[in-house]
Amino acid sequence: MLSVFKAKPLLDQASADWIVATFGWALQYFDAGEFFNRTVLIQPSNTFFPGRVSSVAEKATNIFHHSQRYAGLSHWPLQLVSTQQLQRQPDCLLAPASQPELRDVSRDSSVAAELTEQSSLQPLPVFYNPQQTLKPEDMAASYAHVMAQHLVIQRGVLPPGGQALFAEASELLAGFMGFGVLLANSSYTIRGGCGSCYNALANRQPALTEFDNVFILALFCRLKQISAAEACRYLKKHLRRPFKLAQKQLDNNPQVLMRLAAYRTPRPPMTKLRISPSTLSAS
Repeated sequence: MLSVFKAKPLLDQASADWIVATFGWALQYFDAGEFFNRTVLIQPSNTFFPGRVSSVAEKATNIFHHSQRYAGLSHWPLQLVSTQQLQRQPDCLLAPASQPELRDVSRDSSVAAELTEQSSLQPLPVFYNPQQTLKPEDMAASYAHVMAQHLVIQRGVLPPGGQALFAEASELLAGFMGFGVLLANSSYTIRGGCGSCYNALANRQPALTEFDNVFILALFCRLKQISAAEACRYLKKHLRRPFKLAQKQLDNNPQVLMRLAAYRTPRPPMTKLRISPSTLSAS
């Protein structure tokens, strides 16, 4: 693996090399065509998450449906489940098995997508905590992470680092699907002085650090030719300088970007590996 880091790197060499390798894994197995042609950078705004709601459940559902479309999975049998319902769910729903029908299903996040609905299959749960509706950005990022976990399990391919890095790789895959700003903004929550406004149940439980997600976002934007101004428009202020450092770190080795950009050309599939569904988190 070529080294990405020369002067003032945001991440250490091992971390950044893993991100680059795992992004290549995502491009190889999770629809490079969708990434380059249709995936957009999702922002935490009413433009991306419109809709009027009158209850916690409606708010959770509205954010879920938008997130599902942006992930290109509107045709998948994803089922929204409140954590308050967990004890009433059958074991087959809590730990869904791999389904051959979903292994090679294409993604399409375009508004006019016309894909065959996979409604007859076993439902795939996407868990949410009602408290998280207080922080819609965290909720959408959590949804994206769980959807990415389902994608990895159904595709049946291990990421660089293997099963031990399943949570981290699936969070990167969520960034690959366009949720990078939301993931970076929700990677760390400051408790605050008196703690009166802090609600741990509303926060996302990240697998990657803030800087990891900022680096993934910078890589996404370089490959998609998205400007720093657009990427940083809704990015938390304290993450904007790290974002620029990540861009410089990537620009120090243009061969890395060229190698990932080459995934625009389809490649032959490699041997699939079995992944246990028991690793799926209930975010």
